[in-house]
Amino acid sequence: MPAIGSIYPKKENIFSSKKSLKSLPVLIVRLMKGFLFRKKTEQCGEFLRVAGKVKVSARKNSKLILGDNVLLYHNVGFYLDTDHAVISIGDRTYINRRTEIMCKDNVTIGSDCAISWDVTIMDTDYHSIEGNSDTASVTIGNKVWIGCKATILKGVTIGDGAVIAAGALVTRDVPPNSVVAGVPAKVVKSNIHWL
Repeated sequence: MPAIGSIYPKKENIFSSKKSLKSLPVLIVRLMKGFLFRKKTEQCGEFLRVAGKVKVSARKNSKLILGDNVLLYHNVGFYLDTDHAVISIGDRTYINRRTEIMCKDNVTIGSDCAISWDVTIMDTDYHSIEGNSDTASVTIGNKVWIGCKATILKGVTIGDGAVIAAGALVTRDVPPNSVVAGVPAKVVKSNIHWL
């Protein structure tokens, strides 16, 4: 996965190289798709880029809130399954192909996050077991990297700067600046800083 700063166009130097000029048509198309996608959001920051079809299944009063410079790739899905559901995504976060976010209450994703392909984030079990709540908010901090095919379950808080390994099943809170891996996910390294 590229360093987080490398996927965003620099406003002042967009024409500084031949590579930038070659990628300009792609950037323009993504910005145009982002402009059209804004209608599906409650609130949307500047420079939303959409790189393909994005699914939004939302109830009447639910809210999808996107920050500045968010990038959504092909077949990302947002499922807001109650009237009060809120999905909020911070500035400069990107979400890769086929990732699905399912929400009945609240899913908050911070700024500068890198979410890989085929990730599942859900704040609900979609069913109840007697004595247990079927819904609990999910909070993902700033600058979190989530590897491909990871699953984040209800009630989880992921600290700033954490890394979730590919294929991890996150059922408990993740401390800041740590790496978690496995099923269920456990801390395998602490005090890390990723680029």
